[in-house]
Amino acid sequence: MKKTLLLVFCCSVLFKIKAQQFSGNWDTYVIQTTPKPVSVVVDLDFGYSPGAKEKKNVIIVQLNLKQVQPDGMPAREEIIMLDSIENGLHNTLVSALNAQYTGRYTSEGRRDFYFYSNDTSHCRQHLAAVFQQFPVYSWSVIVKWDADLSNYFNVLYPTSKEMERIKNRRMVDVLHAKGDLLTAPRKVEHFLFFKTAADRKNFATVIQDNGFVIENGGKEMGVKDRPYSLHISRADKVDANSIDRVSLYLWELALRYSGKYDGWETFVVR
Repeated sequence: MKKTLLLVFCCSVLFKIKAQQFSGNWDTYVIQTTPKPVSVVVDLDFGYSPGAKEKKNVIIVQLNLKQVQPDGMPAREEIIMLDSIENGLHNTLVSALNAQYTGRYTSEGRRDFYFYSNDTSHCRQHLAAVFQQFPVYSWSVIVKWDADLSNYFNVLYPTSKEMERIKNRRMVDVLHAKGDLLTAPRKVEHFLFFKTAADRKNFATVIQDNGFVIENGGKEMGVKDRPYSLHISRADKVDANSIDRVSLYLWELALRYSGKYDGWETFVVR
């Protein structure tokens, strides 16, 4: 196995949603809920951007899907039409209301598009003009004040656990693009931080029983919250399912000991 190029978990990668050209830091994730899954596409940067401080109204365009799979997601035959609707909504609301598109939420045969704007005047007329081009679809809209971005953070934005999965997938995509044999076990290093040395020691005792090696630990000078660092490693596969199991185990275990999981790194194996 040839080892090349160290890749760090916190690497910056710009993701584009397929077949769309919206600006922002976009990503997608699926929540396996009961009885039907939820699919979310979201601009991860919006909530922390200057635009979020200026645009206090949320515009939620609700669309009933026409061709629905048993899991509640749109059928493949409908995707092109839905992309056209999405582009039409984006272009119209951005142009007419200086709105910012922040994401969409799909579940149980319905897709909701979320926009934020200062100006909501004649919003329904603008939307009606878009849907004139798609008369087979039924739609509705909710327009309301949302200065604290509750719809963005509570509906679209991933939980901390989902964010770990997103980061893992981005890292795996980078490795795959470098030609990595993802199912080949190799040394994977993980980094964590704890509030006290005792918390770190108790965590380390548990993970050593699960085959992890303690590489080193230290104390970050000038850091008040979780200054006690821990660097560990273990040989693992790095395909999406495998690395999710490992990193989420460490993430959840760290929480029990007032710790914070801070990601992983490895090298390319071809």
